[in-house]
Amino acid sequence: MTSGTNTHLRRIRLIRHGSAEPSRFGQSDYTRPLDQSGLDDLHSTAQQLRTRKENTADWLWTSPAARTLATARTISTACQCPMQSVEDLYLANPESILTILQTTSDDFQDVILVGHNPGISVLAGLLGNPTLTIELAPLGIADLTFTSSWQDVNFGRCKLVANYDLKAHT
Repeated sequence: MTSGTNTHLRRIRLIRHGSAEPSRFGQSDYTRPLDQSGLDDLHSTAQQLRTRKENTADWLWTSPAARTLATARTISTACQCPMQSVEDLYLANPESILTILQTTSDDFQDVILVGHNPGISVLAGLLGNPTLTIELAPLGIADLTFTSSWQDVNFGRCKLVANYDLKAHT
């Protein structure tokens, strides 16, 4: 741990992007947009986030791919937080995602990260329990907490508070 002042309870919400259109001939994976179901589910998810007491966050990280960016923009607005896209989050493995989380400012207590499978689901499991397997559905959320500096967040150091899919409750 770095210093005692950085040992506040911190929260990470890992969110898988919404349902995307299948790849079309000549289209890059990076530019695949959300499909109509993904857009509808995202709208519903944002509405539910707005009605929850914990609908705020301090910061949001996102992959810049079209489907994650669209998801992140809506979540950022619903949770009233600034966001930053990071190229290294595009189809990132769990270790790369963790490295980005570790760069989070210790001024932030509550952070959201919108990413891609399989990395985002694998990371959700590894953070809470390295033997746990989590499979986030599109717009699935893994809600985790830990008590240390962001630079110290690591596999097995978090508590999985919830793993849910807001669109399943509409």
